[in-house]
Parts: sequence; structure tokens; C-alpha cells
Amino acid sequence: MADKSLDLEFSKNFSERLGEASALIRQTNGLIRLISHYDPDGMSSAAILAKALTRANKAFHITLTPKVDGRFLDDIKNEDFDLLLFSDMGSGFIEELETLDRNVIVVDHHAPQKEGDKPVIHLNPHLFGFDGAREACGATMSFFLAVALDKENWDLAPLALAGAVGDRQNLGGFRGYNDHFVNRAVARELIKKEKVLDLRGETIYSSLLNHPEPYFKGLSGNKKEVMSFLESMGLDETSTLKSLEEEKMRHLSSTLALHLLKQGASVEAIDQLVTNRYWLYDWGMYVDELVPLLNACGRKKKYSLGLSLALGSKEALEEARSVQKEHIDWIMDSMLAIEEEPPVQMDNIQYVHVRDSSYSGVIAGLGALYIFDKSKPIIGLFTGDDTSHISARATRELVNIGLDLGTACKQASAEAGGSGGGHNIASGAKVPSKKENDFLTAIDRIVGEQLAS
Repeated sequence: MADKSLDLEFSKNFSERLGEASALIRQTNGLIRLISHYDPDGMSSAAILAKALTRANKAFHITLTPKVDGRFLDDIKNEDFDLLLFSDMGSGFIEELETLDRNVIVVDHHAPQKEGDKPVIHLNPHLFGFDGAREACGATMSFFLAVALDKENWDLAPLALAGAVGDRQNLGGFRGYNDHFVNRAVARELIKKEKVLDLRGETIYSSLLNHPEPYFKGLSGNKKEVMSFLESMGLDETSTLKSLEEEKMRHLSSTLALHLLKQGASVEAIDQLVTNRYWLYDWGMYVDELVPLLNACGRKKKYSLGLSLALGSKEALEEARSVQKEHIDWIMDSMLAIEEEPPVQMDNIQYVHVRDSSYSGVIAGLGALYIFDKSKPIIGLFTGDDTSHISARATRELVNIGLDLGTACKQASAEAGGSGGGHNIASGAKVPSKKENDFLTAIDRIVGEQLAS
């Protein structure tokens, strides 16, 4: 059984499955091969498991990757290891993993292909009645496995929080497994929860000028407009949130909320403007400061740097801050360009072309929250020489009335000779570039059918 400090009585089957997985890790004496995704959730998941395995005196080798396909699995089969451990990925190819002649543990939160039989132990919230797009992430699941190995691993809770925030599962408040561990981490004084205005720069000026989230159309990234706004509020370039009196803070919050409302931002974006912010005691920073650093490393393909940062390297922190500036500048430039050239509208979807395949999801996600038509999902497209990389994002309002982008991307990409899938609110696909229009036509039809039903 899993460690009692998890208090998982609300999910007995999950607790038992954690016990099986942790027992298998303890029994493994040879090399453990750890494969994880490259985004903040994947990096956090890998770091959690790496720290837990190190403390358990287990030998392991880590690879961060954007995807796993048949060729990747064929290469893995030829390696010498005793246990294959996936985090934040793996649930989409359980059948292939069942054919291996070695033990496998899959710790994931994406929609599963199937539950799995031996030699696969499958830890996925969908298998235990929880929503993997909303109530648990890869890092959350990896954290529970780490604590099942040793209750001393509770100190890794900040990394699990980083994974959940990185996957935007904090929007609208935590639920399910996420809410369960966050409340206990707060009680253990591993993190501190504060209700604040979600401006992330050192000053209000730098927040509005240099940070693309929250994104205020016509204001963010525009020095002249930011200065004019501050003057209208009786503020200047040096004003900070902490320097504001309560009445001034309320005025600033309500004015910015009204700005978001007028620009057509989504309900969750407006609700998130005044939000819970989480201070990580051991890290000396807020989780919303750590997550963009991890995200920048992933998007810029600095996987080793991101993993080193997640593992706590001070040297990596300084280098990651440099990478983050380039990352944020790129996003801000892209968002300003989209203001000038809005998405192409189809009957049931809208789409926009981006200049880098690594950023299609970032731009689509921010656009869906802050500036695009919220009655339709947004498709971010990068058209390569041979392959089109596709990211689809939507608001929770659309999901609540029947939208499932995971299913839509899977079906539409299959019709266009590619592959895809993911969560109901965030998904992706790859198709031959010459079939990009076929994909758009197909997903437009499928989304219309989903919303009509």
C-alpha cells in the first residue's frame, strides 16, 4: 500500500496501484530508464522521480523528449535496462509497451489508450475516475508515486505544483488530486498560498510592458500606452503592487478586469486576474516565476538546462533567466503581430500561423484566453517543408458544452493522413503539409458536430 501520509482514502484503487508501482521500483536492482516530456509538467515530473530514485539508491538514466513514436520505442528496446518508467507520457501507446519483455511503469494524465496488462503498471487519473485535463497532471501523479516510495519525498510538492500550474490546471482553482496535495502541502508549510493581483513583474510598469500574461490588448508591450495608463491611475514607472494602498489596489484590479472584459477575454482569464499565488519556501520564488523558466527552456530546446533547473541547480537558474527573456520577447512580438493580423475564421474554428513549431500551443493558448473569439477553438499552425505542426486550444466554456479537442484532433488528423490527440481543452496533431487544408476542413466539421450535439 502507498504511504498513509497521502491520505488517499477517496481513491482506494489508486492507492493500491501506487503500492504496486513503488514495490516494483524497490525490487529493481538494475538500471531504470526514465522517459519524460519536455514541457514544465514533464520536466517537473522527471525531476520528482529523479530525486526519489536517487534517495532510494537506484541507478537511472533520463531522456526528455517532445514525443514518443514507433522508432523511439524500437531504439529503447535495444537498450540495457531493467525497468522502463514513463512520466507525463506513455498512456497513448500502452499496447506497444505490453509487448516488451521488461517491466514498465507509466505515470501519465493524458487520455489513455487502454488500462494495460502486465508488464505495464499504469498510473493515470482517468483510470480512477478523475479528469487528467483538470484534476491531475504528470507531476502530480509522479509526486504521489514518489511519496509512496518514501514519505520524506513530501518536500517535492513544489515541483508537483509547478507541473500543475505549467499545464494551467490552476485556472478556476485546483480540483481533484491537485487540490488534495496542494492543501496538504500548504498545511505542511512547504508552500504558502496568497490571494493577489496577477501581475508578475517587479513593477506594475514592467508587468504590463514585458509580460505577455495576463495579456491586455492594446496595452501589453506598448510603452506609450502603458505610460498613459499608469498616469491615468496616478502611478509611475516605479510603482509596485506592494506599495499600493487597499483602495488604489481595488481600483487597479477593477480597471484591468474591465479592460479584459472589453477585449473579449475568456471568463477564466478574467477570474484569474485576482488569483491564488503560491510561494515556494525552498525555492525562494513564486511558482508562477519558476514555471515560465521551465517553459522557456523547453520551448528553446534547452532540455538539459530545464531539468537541471528543476533539480535545483543555482547555476541553471541564472542561465534559464537569460533564455526566458528571449522566450518572453518572442511571445510578446507574436501576440502584438496577432493584434494586427487576427486569426482566419471558419464556421466552427479559427486558426493562426506561427513562426516556430514549439510555440504554436503557447500562442494558441494565450489567444484563446485573452484576445480571440471565445465562441470557437483556436488552431495554431506551423507549416514545415513536409509536416504541419498543429496545436488546438479552447476555453472551458466550450468544453462544458461538448467540445473535445483530443477526439477532434485525432479524427481530423487521421482523415488527413497524420496523427493527433490530447485533452478535451488542449490537443495537437501532425499532418503532411500538403494535407493541412484537409485537416482544417475536417476539424471544422467535427467541432461543429460536437458543439451541435
